[in-house]
Amino acid sequence: MKKYDTEFVDNVTVQSASSSSYGYQTPTDEESGLKRDLKPRHLAMISIGGTIGQGLFLSSGANLSKAGPAGLLIAYMVIGSVAYFVALQLGEMSAYIPISGSFTVYCRRFVNKSFGNAVGYNYVFCWAIIVAVELTAIPMVMKFWTTVVPDWAWSFIFLLIMFVINLFGAKAWGEAEYWFTLIKILAVLLFVIVGCLTSGGVLGGEVYGFKYWVDPGAFSNGVLGVINAFVLAALTMTGVEIVGVTAGESKNPAKSIPSAVRNVFYRIVCIYLSTVFVMGMVIPYNDPHNFASGRDVSVSPFTLVFQAAKLDSAAHVVNAVILTTLLSCGNSGMYVTTRTLQALAKEGIAHPKLAYTTKSGVPIYALLCTCAVSLICFVTSFIPGEVLFLVLADLGGIAGLITWTAIAIAQYRFRKAFLAQGHSLSELPYRAIGYPFSNYFVVVACIVIILISGWSYFVPASPQGLVGSYGGPIIFISGMMIHKFWTKSRMVRIEEADIVTGARTEWKNDLIDSIDGDDSNRKRTIWRKIVTFIT
Repeated sequence: MKKYDTEFVDNVTVQSASSSSYGYQTPTDEESGLKRDLKPRHLAMISIGGTIGQGLFLSSGANLSKAGPAGLLIAYMVIGSVAYFVALQLGEMSAYIPISGSFTVYCRRFVNKSFGNAVGYNYVFCWAIIVAVELTAIPMVMKFWTTVVPDWAWSFIFLLIMFVINLFGAKAWGEAEYWFTLIKILAVLLFVIVGCLTSGGVLGGEVYGFKYWVDPGAFSNGVLGVINAFVLAALTMTGVEIVGVTAGESKNPAKSIPSAVRNVFYRIVCIYLSTVFVMGMVIPYNDPHNFASGRDVSVSPFTLVFQAAKLDSAAHVVNAVILTTLLSCGNSGMYVTTRTLQALAKEGIAHPKLAYTTKSGVPIYALLCTCAVSLICFVTSFIPGEVLFLVLADLGGIAGLITWTAIAIAQYRFRKAFLAQGHSLSELPYRAIGYPFSNYFVVVACIVIILISGWSYFVPASPQGLVGSYGGPIIFISGMMIHKFWTKSRMVRIEEADIVTGARTEWKNDLIDSIDGDDSNRKRTIWRKIVTFIT
């Protein structure tokens, strides 16, 4: 430190796993083998990049047909609020205890070991399925340009690309995600601008305004449509918790994680709400293209809006952006699945080989295992009828909601334990707003959404839909209870919860050093200011 009073800093120790009195096996930074190579700008992009996927670019038209423009907007506002609070809650824990695996470890420490184990494997399954879904969608995008290459070949090529990016470690992955996400954000901003100009008649020669809110109407299927939109919107935004998984490889978590999670709200408003609002003005919910939007890039809502603006040639650009989106989501899925598997192995609840890291900080066996599981899930799409694959896709989506519920519960108990053990909130690098009411809101909202996810599958009865909607929660609860009875694990007492192991109590030093050593905070070019605003 240069000119700062050393009394500004409280305690500057980091407890290692070996010195902890709680008996957990959570590794410190050195023991985990991971490298803290992710910069603040990487985390700023990653905090929202994981949520922008094929759900927004391809499937949002199907969502519009189910709910109508007003119903879809309401659904995204509610789910956006849930996602925002989840990001804040995870940010509080991750900034103070920045470890790989983050919330799976937090659930074990602050709630129950069996609960944490189930959450960890639930999350691995969730993202392995997402990677498989992205691999399935990639050939659909490539068909826009050529039909010569077989579908499986395109999927294998892009799986190899994702593997190579992850093979070079967190720094390479973070850099790739930074630029992938920047492209996606710029594409969304361009879409919103073009959509507004089209709605006002500046482009395309026709004034739309709110005419489609009147005819065919603001709601397509009444309350049921809004309920369906809740489910679809939640599945679309799954990924906001990725920033917590990256905490163990962040250079300065006390600074970068709070900065990333604070901006999630604005990005949700600018990206999701503005996108679905513009979409509802230019595209009627009964447009026949909407029913095929999840499978055909040529009728993506983004493409339809550009066509309405008489910018047909932009279809190639939109297709390229969608391809980038699929690669980005698959890349993120491979990263978080790998890190979660490594954390589970370090905790002693997965094969110890999966904890091994290379000299460059890559959990190589966990990475290979992730590729294998995703590939197996992808192969199910070739089974006639795709029934098994569609069920897996639904299960993966619901798994994301289970993860959000777990994060809210873990942060609720973390805060209680932190205060009960004599600590002050001023010791936290970041404090989530709304406690404890935001936790109640997230838990209730996620549970309600899970329960109503299969609403439309009862009449007429659809075994495929019911299994996809409720199979995940049943497996999660069953696995947790079996492990609980087998190991006789109990609820962690608030007074005994481990809030020490891995905690970076020297975070104030980190902030001071970052200010001293970063001249870019004092001198910024106009270009850097623009990029900072966007990210």
